[in-house]
Amino acid sequence: SGWFYMYLIFRYIYKKFDVLKYMVMKSKILGFLLAFVGSQVMVFGQLNPVNDLYYEQTYWFMNSNCPAYNCFEISWSQPDPSNDTLLGYKVFKGGVFWTYTEETDVTCSGYSPCEYPDFFDDIPFWITIKAVYNNDSLMSIANDSVEVIDIAITIEEFDPKEIVVLKNPISAGENISILIPDTGPNSLVVKIYSLGGQVLKDTEINDHNGGLLHFSSTNLNPGIYIINILTNNRLANRKILIK
Repeated sequence: SGWFYMYLIFRYIYKKFDVLKYMVMKSKILGFLLAFVGSQVMVFGQLNPVNDLYYEQTYWFMNSNCPAYNCFEISWSQPDPSNDTLLGYKVFKGGVFWTYTEETDVTCSGYSPCEYPDFFDDIPFWITIKAVYNNDSLMSIANDSVEVIDIAITIEEFDPKEIVVLKNPISAGENISILIPDTGPNSLVVKIYSLGGQVLKDTEINDHNGGLLHFSSTNLNPGIYIINILTNNRLANRKILIK
């Protein structure tokens, strides 16, 4: 009889041990399933932000295509690849939604009427970009920002008798624009030098009455150049940066 009771006790413990092993295995399986589902949610919910946010502002005298003669460029690179569908980008000024675009830039280049004449309203402000995914309510974080402080108006302080390079710096291939004072008909000689003193362009213009001159920067590599302008026995040197 004593052995029988011992048998019953061991049998009871064995069954409990089986139940415990089942519960442990069940918890492991459940943990694996939760980890798997969680990993899938992370993959399909990866709202990557934009990269390489860039801002440039240039004063372009008398160019009414730019607001207050201030041309600007905001650009960025596409987000890293994601399983979500990228629709476009929302641009925020001072944390307030300003415009939506499917391109990777918002630009007033000065070569056509600007689509954003209100850009400089309410300065100063910070610009942030958020990528939009799947539908209008899914947006990435804004992992970078740029500050727009003020518009440039110092061109009005230039002496009207001065020779002025209107846009500086310029991009490679863009025209070099020079404002020549109106001093009556005269001849001009314009030369462009490398910093090493090599003459890269040499142009003579007869009977010029003043105003804007445009020279192509084609074939000039990015760098700093010296513009030499001779008019009415007056010599002017200006530096220009080509990016």
